[in-house]
Amino acid sequence: MKLRIDNLPVSLGASVLHWLAVFFVAIVCGAVTAGCFVGQWFGGGDLPQIAYISSDGQHAQAWISEPGGDDPVSISPPNAVAKSIRWSPEQRYLAWVAGGDVPLLMLYDIETKETQLLVSGVDESQPPVWAPEADRIAYVSDAADSPDIYMVELGTGDQTRLTFSDEREKIGDWSPDGQWLVFTQEGRDGLLLRNPTGVNLIELTDGQDDNPLWSPKGDRIAFLRDTGEGQDIYVLRPTKDDWADDTDELAVADTEYDETDPSWSGDGRRLAFVVHFDDQSEIFTVLVDGSERKQLTYNTANDLMPDWSQSGDKIVFVSLAYGNPEILYMNRDGTEQTRLTTSEGADTQPDW
Repeated sequence: MKLRIDNLPVSLGASVLHWLAVFFVAIVCGAVTAGCFVGQWFGGGDLPQIAYISSDGQHAQAWISEPGGDDPVSISPPNAVAKSIRWSPEQRYLAWVAGGDVPLLMLYDIETKETQLLVSGVDESQPPVWAPEADRIAYVSDAADSPDIYMVELGTGDQTRLTFSDEREKIGDWSPDGQWLVFTQEGRDGLLLRNPTGVNLIELTDGQDDNPLWSPKGDRIAFLRDTGEGQDIYVLRPTKDDWADDTDELAVADTEYDETDPSWSGDGRRLAFVVHFDDQSEIFTVLVDGSERKQLTYNTANDLMPDWSQSGDKIVFVSLAYGNPEILYMNRDGTEQTRLTTSEGADTQPDW
């Protein structure tokens, strides 16, 4: 059963307070002068850059590193509290969230080395979500006294409110054709779709579902379902060409242990994910029909947060094999596991 509701889009003006913008720009300018903001296009490696967060317990910085290239470079000030980071399509920009009393959505331009404040008052627990054309970013904010989903235009800074519930929304992913945002709502079962213009709410599923992620071709959505006995990974697809029609659900990873962190391969044929055993967590892959399940890591330590390279031949992940969380990458079959970071802090949230 599907529920469809039409709403009119509501456009918001810029919500950034003048004094906050001026204050932050002053900090950034001072950081640039002091050499805190450093940007460069890495050379020497054959693989795309990996963005990640590194924390020492008090501060957390946003970093970029190229496997086999130069030393990693921080794009945030040393006293920042970076909460999440996401590449834009084609890796031109990095969107990252700076935590604090007033969390900020920041934009870093790889080519110009410039940092821009986009929005203040965002939900620091949720990473930003890029539109496929890299011209818009979706985020969650309580600017209207309820945590709703908004969209900001990079060219103009204009913000549009997309959801209007009193309940907290958790943003999932943007469809590759740019037509839909998939998300969940606190206190309500199932995955929901909303047009990025703020109209046409569609109910996709009715389970205790979370963490939806669109396939690169846009023909499937992977998500987590709490079955009451644990978390399993499902794949959803429309029975016709329209997501408003009926859909099919398939459990592609439904072992006795919890599974999390689904990540699509570049060709959309395989998912990487984490299985949480009693004593450690390991990374697996599986085809979208649930066949050819393969275990990739055997590190007798927690291996987490897998993310495919765009080419689909490598997977980056977080491992506790060295004690503290470090970032490693490997071939798609689990071979040639290589350590990327060697910091004393916790390196997490790799995005390739």
